[in-house]
Amino acid sequence: MLSEYGRSGVTKVAHPVAAFLVRIGVTANGITLTGLVLTCAAAVGFFGTGRLFAGAIVIGLCTLLDLVDGAVARAGDGGSPYGALVDAVSDRVADGVILGALAWWVVDTEPANRFALIMLLACMVLSQVVSYSKARADAGGLRTPGGLMERADRLVIVLVGAGLEGLGVPWALEAAVTVVAVGSLITVIQRVLGGRADYLSRAADEGAASVGDR
Repeated sequence: MLSEYGRSGVTKVAHPVAAFLVRIGVTANGITLTGLVLTCAAAVGFFGTGRLFAGAIVIGLCTLLDLVDGAVARAGDGGSPYGALVDAVSDRVADGVILGALAWWVVDTEPANRFALIMLLACMVLSQVVSYSKARADAGGLRTPGGLMERADRLVIVLVGAGLEGLGVPWALEAAVTVVAVGSLITVIQRVLGGRADYLSRAADEGAASVGDR
């Protein structure tokens, strides 16, 4: 939802910065890969060692590069299929490392906290399925809704939960990852049902057209 409603405002803010970066030769793929390296390093270095609040702040700042790379692509060559591939793969890797680092911390500090670990693993699986469902539908020419919880929503909730946990708020991380896991499952269902509805609608239109041609 954040991606849907916040995109226009972000574009307006990022466009002047993107235009400057293009003029000095910075590429969108370079920004994407830099953001990936910094995000993964921050996740392992901060979340993996229990510095959750600092990690949430640093990773949040790193993800700002994810907002800039798209603007740079549009300001430069308008974007390319290869750039979209690099961006998508980088996002999946970053999500996995962030959640994996949190799972590592839970196992290291609270090995008996099976609920948090299960929810983190559910988030890791379902976040990938959410993204794959959209990509597979697009590849098949099916229209699907964005759904309840896209990547920006998941990332904000996880980082807020981790940050509050780092400040000593009890069950903050557990609550956050539970919301993300449930929301991601709902999003997968929304996309599958949306794709099915689009497929049936097109099939009905094609059937009506073939009848009309007789």
